[in-house]
Amino acid sequence: MPTVFFTALGRRESRVRKPASADEELDYGLEEHRLSQVVLRGNATYGEGELKRLLRLQEPNWTRPLDVPTYKPHLVETQLRILRGFYRNRGFHQVAVQLDSIVTVPERGDVIHISVAEGPRTRIRRVTFSGLEPLSEERLRGVMALLEGAPAPADLNAFGGDIYAVRDLYRDATYLRASVVPTMTVDPDTAAGGGFVADLHYAVAPGTSFKVRSIRLEGNRQTRDGLLTRELLIRPGDPLHWRRVEDTRRQLLATSLFRDVAIVPVEADTLTGETDLVVRVIERKPAYYELGVGVGSLERIRVLAAWGHHNLWGTGRRFQVRGRGSWNVEDVVGNPISFNQGQVNYRGDITYVNPRVWDSRYSFDVTLYVQRETRGESGLNMDSHGLDVGTTWRIGRRITNTVFAGLKITDPEAHPWAPDSLRARFDALGAEITQTRSLNDAIYIDRRDDLFRPTRGSYVIGNLKVAGGPLGGDYSFVKWSAALHNYRTTPLGGVFALRLMAGGARPYGASLDLGAEGVPYDDRFFAGGASTVRGYRHNSLGPQVTDPDELDYLNYTSDVLLPDNPARGGNYLLLSNVEWRFPLPALRRLGLSSVLFFEGGNVWAELRELRMRGFRPWSAPGDPTDPEATKVWDYRWAWGTGLRLDTPFGPVRVDVGFPTKRARYKNLDKDVVDPGVIWHFSLGYPF
Repeated sequence: MPTVFFTALGRRESRVRKPASADEELDYGLEEHRLSQVVLRGNATYGEGELKRLLRLQEPNWTRPLDVPTYKPHLVETQLRILRGFYRNRGFHQVAVQLDSIVTVPERGDVIHISVAEGPRTRIRRVTFSGLEPLSEERLRGVMALLEGAPAPADLNAFGGDIYAVRDLYRDATYLRASVVPTMTVDPDTAAGGGFVADLHYAVAPGTSFKVRSIRLEGNRQTRDGLLTRELLIRPGDPLHWRRVEDTRRQLLATSLFRDVAIVPVEADTLTGETDLVVRVIERKPAYYELGVGVGSLERIRVLAAWGHHNLWGTGRRFQVRGRGSWNVEDVVGNPISFNQGQVNYRGDITYVNPRVWDSRYSFDVTLYVQRETRGESGLNMDSHGLDVGTTWRIGRRITNTVFAGLKITDPEAHPWAPDSLRARFDALGAEITQTRSLNDAIYIDRRDDLFRPTRGSYVIGNLKVAGGPLGGDYSFVKWSAALHNYRTTPLGGVFALRLMAGGARPYGASLDLGAEGVPYDDRFFAGGASTVRGYRHNSLGPQVTDPDELDYLNYTSDVLLPDNPARGGNYLLLSNVEWRFPLPALRRLGLSSVLFFEGGNVWAELRELRMRGFRPWSAPGDPTDPEATKVWDYRWAWGTGLRLDTPFGPVRVDVGFPTKRARYKNLDKDVVDPGVIWHFSLGYPF
């Protein structure tokens, strides 16, 4: 039989209280009971699950099969206060939350019964202001959340968010010490016949308008004063708009010279309306190095190393040498090779950055790179090197623009383990070194709350590339792309991530007569794989190469990895990705989380190939001549799930994708169908 050992708090019992013994005092707070269940009743407005998530009384859960939940009896009243505060700050001023009983169930633990009497709700009827000049009421209301019709919190401290937002407006309008004091009166709601209404009044005292008298620098022992002053967006004599002070702080942190920056007003004079600003910085060590080791299904061993300096000769200029090498073991033209027959892939970069040329807002960036990439599937190794020279500048706090000129030279060679027949075809083809000369522009609009693990905000990327023409080189084309990333937290927990991406490329000038083929293979769009559509193999979507001679030429003259079913690539791209990233409660301590995703995409050689019929959600991999079968121009959908392991270098992820539209590829030499399941192993988020 269950045993009730704690009766309702409303029942009083007469007993003689004895002084606690020394042992009892030492044991107070250490007693723990096993918890079986928390039972709530009377909660009409909010669901049981939402209220339980507020408590630290964790019930047994199938996601924690080895975890035995416990609780400390003396902390139960604290949990009741949490529930009361939750209701009171949502307009239920007269809420009553009490512990009814705690029942012990043998072999299972305690069942805690909590009752809630919500009572009538109070809503805001009217919000008024006084003394708000020089700002308008409309401007103040634009930053406030608790206005007419919203639930009225019982505690004025709950209006702190609105008070801070209003004060922030005044600080940005140079009123550094504005006072905002709320008062609230509550009356019965006679119009509605029940409940209560609240009238809220804000008494605003803007105080003195300030301007900057002087600016002092502190903490910069290795960094010249000029490197700090050139980043300042506010000068002596300027009105003290606080947003410009915050933007200055962000700009100083963006130099990579400082671990922390604080800007503090001191010696403010309310009579003259002047104040000094002290800029305090904590410098970081200018020199740094990075080392990393990883493994993968293709890159069996991967090594990363870098050395750099943030402040060459105290000038704020940056220099970095970065190298990445891997031992790749892959099938060579479909034939497996042993581990000791693998090939070394590498990429090396040397980067020099002068962040402010002649103290302007424009940088001077130079990158030299050399790269070697093996391609077992095509029997090719590709050596390439190049140079990028350009400038970067910030248009606003969130907007960055980059313009650079690029030179890329590629040189193919046959894979050491390629068949003799392929080597002979490679020699007969006489593939030559090719080069692409281009002008590039990229714009980034970053409103994410975190660069590496975003949970809120958006990220927009736009790219434009113009190659050839008066620049020379072997190709003339124009290429553009745009991507929107959006991140939101969800009521169920985790993060909802969205990406939409589109792009296009067209030849011009000397390449115009080639039509779609006027865009070089390296600069076409590709889809399918771990970072685009995870239900398909890497770069496998879109038009396929069927002519053996063309396949050889593309293999030998491009530096894009060809998949098992070599794709021709497309001049037009469309992608859509939706992903829910959520933690695993039972495995959170181990840094493990999971995802569910649904995504689609494809590439097309000509824009006319993009058809509404292609967006059907599923189709079968029938004969290519069957109208109902999946076509190469269909928009390909896939869904799947994955596992994430959080590391200091970003999440290590394993994804499995299931395509809904598999295609059949059939010609004289092959007859294959897209796999029904695809696994991907990678590092970092796909978007």
